[in-house]
Amino acid sequence: MIQPTDSIAASPFCFGGLNPFVAYGCLARAGIRYVEVPALPAALAMRYDLNTFVPEILSEDDVKRMRERLAGLGLTPITVAAFCDLLEPGQVEALRRRIDFACLLGASYVLTDATGRPEYEGFRQKLLNSLRHAADYADDHGVRIALEIHEGPTRNGQLAAKFLDALNHPNVGINYDTGNVYYYNEGIEPGEDVKHIADRVIHAHLKDTSGGKGEWQFCALGEGRVQFPSVIGTLQSAGFRGPYSLEVEGVQGEDLNREGHMARVLKSLDYLRQIGLIARCSK
Repeated sequence: MIQPTDSIAASPFCFGGLNPFVAYGCLARAGIRYVEVPALPAALAMRYDLNTFVPEILSEDDVKRMRERLAGLGLTPITVAAFCDLLEPGQVEALRRRIDFACLLGASYVLTDATGRPEYEGFRQKLLNSLRHAADYADDHGVRIALEIHEGPTRNGQLAAKFLDALNHPNVGINYDTGNVYYYNEGIEPGEDVKHIADRVIHAHLKDTSGGKGEWQFCALGEGRVQFPSVIGTLQSAGFRGPYSLEVEGVQGEDLNREGHMARVLKSLDYLRQIGLIARCSK
C-alpha cells in the first residue's frame, strides 16, 4: 500500500526547450510546489540542448531575486541539478560552486554524476577522493549530494550500492531515476533493481519510458514500462519519503508547445493520484 506524500517536486526539463521560468509558471499552475533548479556544466547543456542557470555568473543578489521570483509563483527550490563529471577538468570546482548555489537558494539536495565515463575503473580512487571532498564541503553547507542513475559507477542500483560502499560517506546517497534504469541498461527492471539500493535513496526521479537502452522515449507516467507501485512500495518500505521529482523529458523528435508539455505533466500527476502517491483531494 503506497502512502501519499506532500514531497512531490518537478524539473523544468518537463518543458524541454522552454525558458525555465516559463516551465516554473506551468508547474505552479499544475499544483507543483517544489522544484529543481538546473545548473549544468555548459558542455552538458549544449550536448542535450538544455536551458540552465550558471552559478559562476550569478551574484548573491541575483540568487536572492531568483528565490523571491520562485516564491512569487508559490514554488520552493528543493534541488539543484548539477550533473558534474568529477573526472572532467574543472568540474570538481564547478560542483563546489553548485553546492554554494544550492545553499544560497535554500535547496537541500544537489544532483550530480560521479562520472559519465563507462571506463571509470582505472580512475576509481581519484573519483572516490574527489567525491569525499565534495561531500564534506556539502555537509558543511547543509546540502546532501545525490548521485544520479547515469552512465558510470551508478548505472543501476546494484552498481551504485557497491560504489557507495566504497565511498563510505554519510552525506552521499542516490537519486533513483526510474526511466534511466532502462536507458542505461539492458535486462534490468527498476522494480527489482531498486531493492539493491532502496535504503540509500535520498531523492527520486519519477520518469517513465516506452523505450529501451539508448532510446529517448520518456512518456507520461503510467504510459510506459515502469511499474511505479512496485518501485515506490520498495522505497517506502526502506523508509524513503521523498522528494519524488517529476522528470518527464519527452520523446525524441517531437516538438511540443507548452500546452503539450503541460498535458503530459497533468496526466502524470493524475496517474500518481491513481496509485495513491498523491492524495486524491490534492490539486
